[in-house]
Amino acid sequence: MERRRMLQGLALCLVLCVAGCATYTPRVVGIPETAGPGVSTRVQEHLTLSVEAYASAEKSKSVFDTDLADKGIIPLLVTVQNAGQEPYQVHSTDFVLRDGDTVLQMLSPEEASRKAKRDAVGRAVGWSLIVPIIGIPIAATSSVLHTNKVNKSIVQDFTAKAFKDGGLKLHEKRSGFLFFALPKGQKALNVPRLDLTATNLATHDQVTLTTSLPAAGFAAKNEESAAPPAQ
Repeated sequence: MERRRMLQGLALCLVLCVAGCATYTPRVVGIPETAGPGVSTRVQEHLTLSVEAYASAEKSKSVFDTDLADKGIIPLLVTVQNAGQEPYQVHSTDFVLRDGDTVLQMLSPEEASRKAKRDAVGRAVGWSLIVPIIGIPIAATSSVLHTNKVNKSIVQDFTAKAFKDGGLKLHEKRSGFLFFALPKGQKALNVPRLDLTATNLATHDQVTLTTSLPAAGFAAKNEESAAPPAQ
């Protein structure tokens, strides 16, 4: 009888653990289109640059299931289209985001995804307290394994949705996200603009496009910069 109660308790613990486990369920699968009134566009020579800020909690959660601005990160959805006869080289590092005289630090998808990762143990241990003490390490272990899997999928999703480097052929269009860290304590983008310097692969000439973005204000709870600590 005692053994049966223990097994039932452990089973309940695992069920509750799963119910309280971390999830990552963005509504938008893949890279959305840059469209709507929030899109800024600039045309220079044969290139078109379109930019849309995902600074609001609603837009950020729809794509990354996380309010990234609250964690000190601004994601920008950019689209570059080549309407010329010659290919252009476009890398994510060719973009520069400025807010007035301040240059915002670009983050890799892996660095940005760290801010969206889920906690592993806390909720599972809380649930397991209603069952015998032996359930705590089982619940914690189960939660860690599940959350590690979720966090791996978060990194993969950020990477899949990021802007990809490479040549841009005739009539080719490429879209993806760039991630920028807000300066410590900053709660708004006042006069943001995005610069792109692309290279013509035939002539090796450079073309610079600059597009202004709408000012974006938000109440960030996390006052720490999203930039990784100095090594």
